[in-house]
Amino acid sequence: MKSPEKRVFFFFSLIIFFLSCNKGEIYAFKKPDFQIKKVIKDEYLGLFFTDKKIGYFQGTASDILFNEKSAYFLSGTGVIRLDLGQEKIYTVLKEEIILNESYRPIYFHYSQKIGESQMEIKGIRKGENLLLRTYSAGKYTEERLDGDIIPLSSAGFIVWKEGISEGKKYSFKVYVEAMQKVETLKVEIGQPRMEDGQKVYPLNQSLGNIQITSYVYGNGDTYKEESLQGFTLKKMSKETALKLDDSTSVYDILAYASIPVTINENPDIIKEIVFEISGIEKVLPPQSAYQVVKREGNRIIVKTSVNPLTEQKKINPEKYLKATPKIQSNDKEIAETARKIVADAKTDEEKVKKVLEWVNKNIKKSLKDRASALEVLKTKEGECEAHSMLTAGLLRSLGIPAKIVGGITYSEENKGFLYHAWNEVYLNGYFVPVDSTFGEYPANPTHIKLTEEENTEDISLYLGKLKLKIIEIKK
Repeated sequence: MKSPEKRVFFFFSLIIFFLSCNKGEIYAFKKPDFQIKKVIKDEYLGLFFTDKKIGYFQGTASDILFNEKSAYFLSGTGVIRLDLGQEKIYTVLKEEIILNESYRPIYFHYSQKIGESQMEIKGIRKGENLLLRTYSAGKYTEERLDGDIIPLSSAGFIVWKEGISEGKKYSFKVYVEAMQKVETLKVEIGQPRMEDGQKVYPLNQSLGNIQITSYVYGNGDTYKEESLQGFTLKKMSKETALKLDDSTSVYDILAYASIPVTINENPDIIKEIVFEISGIEKVLPPQSAYQVVKREGNRIIVKTSVNPLTEQKKINPEKYLKATPKIQSNDKEIAETARKIVADAKTDEEKVKKVLEWVNKNIKKSLKDRASALEVLKTKEGECEAHSMLTAGLLRSLGIPAKIVGGITYSEENKGFLYHAWNEVYLNGYFVPVDSTFGEYPANPTHIKLTEEENTEDISLYLGKLKLKIIEIKK
């Protein structure tokens, strides 16, 4: 069975589209030697968006001999091809995992390449901890995860090895490679049904708030999976899976996710908007001082403003000062750049405005994905999340709490709302929404926040489902 969890983080890479060391440390993360005894699973799946095949997955599991003991080696590759004008953008994900007989990770190596942007993560078991090293923009960052944590991609293998039968339940603490975070994964095998004369079992999976159902045969082979809106996986032969004859544009996917609602006013002069949201059931947009949310029956009312609408909920802003593998605020290059930008600024508010202006003017806007704030600084180009990562990194290096948020905002060019990422910065007791992509302080009230930095993947809960209606506009 190709791990359904492998496919989950593959889809996360699409959402994302829409972190100096010494020689001794490098050696510690070296892939250990082992001997393959037997390949026990090999599977190919095609990835489709609507009716066009845009990629494939390949996954292999093997029995191995490691340090004269039985163990397992898992490997997988995923490829997506999208058109960006005349250019073809390839997303290539690869991973290798070594597990001991008890399914505990010994080593893993995950690599991600989206266009020209590259990132890789290596992990090794050290006692009861999982040590990680992330490589991005020519530099390494390291972190330690405490407790019994496994790479997300290995969870599906464990379910398969334990046997597919109705009623089995599993709960794992997993490291989500593509999102660089720890999450709880729950898997439950449901009641089978007959398809083409064979029993097919639903694997109901929940990863945080994300829910996906795969259908597998009793031997663990994939039957089908309909995942995030518009995307489908189908089992196929190696030869068929590797063919990428169809062509889908990035803009087709963006159009699929867009929300066609027109605003006739200039967003820059709007002070407050009241929206009605529908089409979503199990999730509620987050609330903040600048965004008030309440549910009324089957609809959700959201009020946004350029001024605080309520008191800021008590929150510890210190967590948004920490450096992360994606936001390397402790990097010398980022810190020095930030100091130069705000050299003559006297207050935190002035510093924020200068950073926003600098990022807006110096980072080219494009649909090119970037893996970290440092990569954005080096390449001077990227999409909205790239702008947001660098903005957060620069501000955190100055001691100003800043976080990345995601949601939708109005596009005059597209005459509708598109999915977007921006920042909230902590000033005078409030987290103020700001947008360095468009140079807005504060961000105009067409910005509806749907996710916080801790759960950016939850944007998938809205894709293709969210419906929007404007109730009132105040200027």
